[in-house]
Amino acid sequence: MKLIGITSSLDDKKIFLRREYISKIVSFGYLPLIISSEMINFQREITNEISALIISGGGDINPCFYGEENTASYNIVPDERVLAEMELLRIFISTNKPVLGICYGMQLINIFLKGSLYQNIETSLNHKEGLHKIEIFDDFPLQKGIFTVNSSHHQAVKRLGEGLKPFCKSEDGIIEGIYLKHHPFFVGVQWHPERDSSEVSNLLWQNFIKRIK
Repeated sequence: MKLIGITSSLDDKKIFLRREYISKIVSFGYLPLIISSEMINFQREITNEISALIISGGGDINPCFYGEENTASYNIVPDERVLAEMELLRIFISTNKPVLGICYGMQLINIFLKGSLYQNIETSLNHKEGLHKIEIFDDFPLQKGIFTVNSSHHQAVKRLGEGLKPFCKSEDGIIEGIYLKHHPFFVGVQWHPERDSSEVSNLLWQNFIKRIK
């Protein structure tokens, strides 16, 4: 049975991962491997064993990682998680195995590739909770169209990382999806596809799974 790696949140004593991630991977017939920062010395071995990688959701990334002072970030993710996941991405990216970053995971991918974030979104659209529409304007990794997604974030991509391309935006211009050019599937989305069974989330999972070899 093939393994899909899923990174986890953490504090001083526990690691955290919403059960929806596990349920979703199991429903496709794969076995999840939960990855925590304590496993950093085995990143290369982990990369060899897993067939795909999911960077799960989390809090805010310390703005020092993209060269800014903290003006509006809170619930800061421990640096050890950020550093461990960046090292995992550094090793994993050259394998051409599929990568999916979800919410915090998308923001991490952007920072990993030298992008930056809006520390707090200030538009008329509520991104912190509820649902809103996005427009997909690129044929990869999803079909073009207008879709409804869930939303639970207050930060977003500002300066795009090197080699990244947006493929969808919300009505207020916030980037909701990115991918790395010239890679089979290195994708980040701002919503949480593991939490619902909407059309766009199902399509995303199908395309992710389809690229696992």
